[in-house]
Amino acid sequence: MKLKEIDFIERINLFLETIYYDGERHANTILFEYDPSYPRVYKIDASNTIKCIENLTKIFLFFQSECEILIKFKLANYNTNRILFNILISSSERLKEFDQELLNAAKEYGDKAGIIIRQDKNGNFILDIEVELASDAQPTKSLDINNQAIKNYNAIIAYDNKNGFKILSNQLKFIGINVKPSSDYESLKQHITDAIYNPDLVFVQKVFLEDEQNLNELLKFKKMKYFCIVAICETDEIFKPEIKQELIILREPYSYDILRAVLDMCYERKERVRGRVLNNS
Repeated sequence: MKLKEIDFIERINLFLETIYYDGERHANTILFEYDPSYPRVYKIDASNTIKCIENLTKIFLFFQSECEILIKFKLANYNTNRILFNILISSSERLKEFDQELLNAAKEYGDKAGIIIRQDKNGNFILDIEVELASDAQPTKSLDINNQAIKNYNAIIAYDNKNGFKILSNQLKFIGINVKPSSDYESLKQHITDAIYNPDLVFVQKVFLEDEQNLNELLKFKKMKYFCIVAICETDEIFKPEIKQELIILREPYSYDILRAVLDMCYERKERVRGRVLNNS
C-alpha cells in the first residue's frame, strides 16, 4: 500500500479525546508525550498505527484502576528522510491479567502498519515503527501560535504528577513561556499571593480545586491579578456551573495542538478583561 504524507498529530487528537472516557471509567490517568520538536508530517499508516496503540492502551485501562498510563513517543533514529520511533505504552502498576483478544487485535493492526511490538520486563509495551519523512521536513524549533504575546507569558503549575508536570512544562517552555520550576500547590500559593509576581497562566490539577479554601483564594487573586486558571482534569471534569465559567479545562491526555487551543482561549479571556478594565478606568 502506497502511503501518503499526513499530519500524524492531527490524526491522533481524536483518539486522545475518546480514550479519556475509557480512562475515566476506572479512574485511570492517561498521559501523552510527543516532543514538539519532533516532525509531525510523514508517511505512515495512521489508522492501523492508532488502532494498535488504542488496543494496547485498553489492555491497561480495562484491567487496572487508579493507575497512570503513559503513551510516549521517543525518536530512536533520525536521518534526512526516515525516522524510527519507539512508542512506549506503560503503566505505573504491573499488569496482572489482560484480555488476549485486545493483544491479538493490536498485533494484527501492528502487522498491517509495519510495527514490531515488544514487552519489557515490567510488562509494558514498546512499539518500533519506521516512517518516511515529508519531502520538505525541517526540524521544529518553535510552535506557531495565533497570538505572539503568549510567548511573553509567565506560568505557574500545581500538578502532583511527575510525568504530567514534565510534559506540560516542557511544552510551555518550547513555546517560549516562562515557567516556574516547582510543581507543588504550596509554591503556587506563595507566588499567587506575592505582591510582585504576576502570572498570566495558572495551571492547577483538579484535586487542588476540590478544596474550597484553595479555590476561593485562587478566584480572589484571579480578580486582582487577571490571570487565567487552567484546570488539569485527569479522571473527570465535573465542576459547579458558576465555577466552571471561571476556568478553562485541559483534559489528560492532550497533544500540544490542544494546549495551543487552550492558550488561545486564555489570551482571549485576558484581553476581554483588559478591555473592560481600560473602559472603566
